[in-house]
Amino acid sequence: MVEELPTGIRAELLPVESMSTEERGLLVENDLTPNELVLHALLSFDQTRHIDEVVELSGLTSSAVLAVLFDLEMRGLIRQLPGKQFLEVLL
Repeated sequence: MVEELPTGIRAELLPVESMSTEERGLLVENDLTPNELVLHALLSFDQTRHIDEVVELSGLTSSAVLAVLFDLEMRGLIRQLPGKQFLEVLL
């Protein structure tokens, strides 16, 4: 029943601690824009990527990549490390 509710409402009703990693990942992916999905997929939690590599692999403009990475960082999904290195935050 709860699975049929919109993602935002499900997130409010279900505490994060009670959800599996897969369920948390699905909640995140359902709330991302197409550009956010592309960049989020390029990043991993165990290996950093430099901003230039992210721009090259994504096929997006550098300004679009910077804007999307900023949004993802503000939402707590990625982290920027010194040297313009980015990685995914483990949920």
